[in-house]
Amino acid sequence: MNFNGQAFSTFQLLIAAVVALAILVLLLNIIGSLPNLGGQKPNKVASDLVGSQVSAPSELRTSNTVTFAREDSLNAEAIASASQVITRGQVCLSLGDFDDGGNDFSKISDNIIRYNGSSNLRVRISVLCDTGIELAEDLEDNGVDSSWVGECDVPDSQTACVIALRYA
Repeated sequence: MNFNGQAFSTFQLLIAAVVALAILVLLLNIIGSLPNLGGQKPNKVASDLVGSQVSAPSELRTSNTVTFAREDSLNAEAIASASQVITRGQVCLSLGDFDDGGNDFSKISDNIIRYNGSSNLRVRISVLCDTGIELAEDLEDNGVDSSWVGECDVPDSQTACVIALRYA
């Protein structure tokens, strides 16, 4: 008997199953119903960026995509505490690209930005650190609107970090 035909059809079935699974995962990621497997929380990503950017003044650095789930937030106190290089008063949170008001982010206070959307949203987080007096100019030098500094009240000679949300 010749078993080549049977083995070949089993192999084709296995390939079809793997391809179908890959397409399913891709589609679920596109519509956002699959959680970001192994992804980090927004505050963790922001604190890691702050930790690296404090020693690189004037350099704008942007993260890979970060997933915000309903009621996730950026919290200046949590970011400062986790970074261990600045205080809450040295963190300037900005809605960044989402400052147009037509989205599900809300700035609760100068220290908290909360996501209130019904589904997960992928964004990027940008961080720029420098002395208070240099922040607005540094943002413009990096091709970003200086309004990200907003109402940040940092003494001119003290280091501060602007943390802004960006479209993914």
